[in-house]
Amino acid sequence: MRRITIFIIGLIGLTWLRCTEPEVLPSTYYDQPSSFADSSAGHPKAAVYQSILEQHQQRGLVGATLLVKDQDGLWVGASGYSDIASDVPMAPDHVFFIASISKLFTASATYRYIDQGLLSFNDKISQWLSDEVVDNVENADQATIAHLLSHRSGILDFYTTQLDLDRLNADQEWTKEEVLTYVYGKSADFDVDTDYSYSNTNFLLLSMILEQVSGKPFEEVYQEEVFIPLNLTSAYYSEDQIIPEGVVKGYVDMYDNNQFVESSFLYEEELGIGGDGGVAINAYHLSVFLENLVNDDFISASSQALMTDWFALPEDYHWEEYGQTENGYGLERFNTKYESAIGHTGGIDGFTTYGFYFPESDMTYVLLCNSAALSGANIQSSLFEEVLDLMFSRQ
Repeated sequence: MRRITIFIIGLIGLTWLRCTEPEVLPSTYYDQPSSFADSSAGHPKAAVYQSILEQHQQRGLVGATLLVKDQDGLWVGASGYSDIASDVPMAPDHVFFIASISKLFTASATYRYIDQGLLSFNDKISQWLSDEVVDNVENADQATIAHLLSHRSGILDFYTTQLDLDRLNADQEWTKEEVLTYVYGKSADFDVDTDYSYSNTNFLLLSMILEQVSGKPFEEVYQEEVFIPLNLTSAYYSEDQIIPEGVVKGYVDMYDNNQFVESSFLYEEELGIGGDGGVAINAYHLSVFLENLVNDDFISASSQALMTDWFALPEDYHWEEYGQTENGYGLERFNTKYESAIGHTGGIDGFTTYGFYFPESDMTYVLLCNSAALSGANIQSSLFEEVLDLMFSRQ
């Protein structure tokens, strides 16, 4: 998960200066077209799931949407607020930014291009990138598509302290090329294919490659290869109008004292700059996407085999609460106490998101939160544990 920059040394005063009076919007601003037949009220565990969600939301989350597909069917619920200033309650179909879960969308588009013969898993990325990028990004002359997908390229992450300083001080929309300059001339983390290091730059480069291959803007690649084929009508990505109407507000708790402020001034510069993050979607359509990662009509069986060629993560990257000890090529694996799930997590300054699909039992867990706090991770992992026990309970 992309680290949350709630505290940046020397910038607390600046962030408060940049906060403006929240805009009050009508509740209809967040209304969404009907995207699925919601039978949640008839789910036998509906009351228990809702109770778990509400109890955890009240412990320190502004709002959250929880989706569970278990052996009894689909349940989707919500708790808290989509917009505090406008007094808008969270609804099950509200749209969130999903941060690094967007990387799964980029990986899927990449594999669909591989399936179409437009790319190869082992292509050197240098054949698709400009000489300027290859000459200035260490390891770009050796890395392959596979290395980018698996975070084994060694290419430095563009999220640096300097970028955080600059994006808070500069009122601008960042391009892929501008962001990439933050790794120009910097040493790689390691030689290609010798280690693992989670780097957003890998997926920024993938988005640039997909544009080069297709000759189309990256948002069109998403539309044509992922959103439209799966009928994900709530899904959104743009590099022009970065924040669309209807996306719930994100919030941060600067001092971890349950006092949340709107955080678009922090996260808006992180969106719309490539394939590492920036997709907005509701919980139901995210679940549809996750479940189709094992659909041969969406991604071929041969590409699924490449995607799920699991390797052990370095111990520093283990996330025990979710059983995350392995990674694939564009996909993460979560070895829970019940079954293994595929999926991803995400986080920016105002949103924390989780998307897991259990192929063996055809069950799904999606949690979308529109707040970030130092204590938030404990709340969300506790919620996951309780819901998981219920999902796999036969009672």
